[in-house]
Amino acid sequence: MWKGGEKSMFSGQYQHNLDAKGRIAVPAKFRNELGDIAVVTRHVDGCLSIFSQQTWDIEEKRLYSLDRNKKAVRLLIDFKLSKLYKLSFDAQGRINLPTELIEVANLEKECVFTGALDEIKLWSKEAWDNREQQIENIDMAEMIEGL
Repeated sequence: MWKGGEKSMFSGQYQHNLDAKGRIAVPAKFRNELGDIAVVTRHVDGCLSIFSQQTWDIEEKRLYSLDRNKKAVRLLIDFKLSKLYKLSFDAQGRINLPTELIEVANLEKECVFTGALDEIKLWSKEAWDNREQQIENIDMAEMIEGL
């Protein structure tokens, strides 16, 4: 994780195994920056998002600032918060993922953690392999011009 000023940035990818009890070791590089708690919820890309408590506090304020009279905002809040868990690390640096998070991200034994700026994404190996294939198959220069 890179630090610049007050913001931190997660980067890199790491493969780890999910055990039969739903436990997975968070890479030490990421764990050191997360602190004592990992805030975990589902992500629109079909993986899981993992935030530090500090980063989640900022995201929570952003959600509170949105107009909850709008259906899309209510759906976003339901999407993020209905499957949000604050998880502690065990002595081996693992988090114990609830079954519903494992199911929503289709996690199996082989998983991949990827850094994504101020969050970590946790993918099934199959989903990450598909994502990498998408990345390889796009014209990045053309896509960037459209941003």
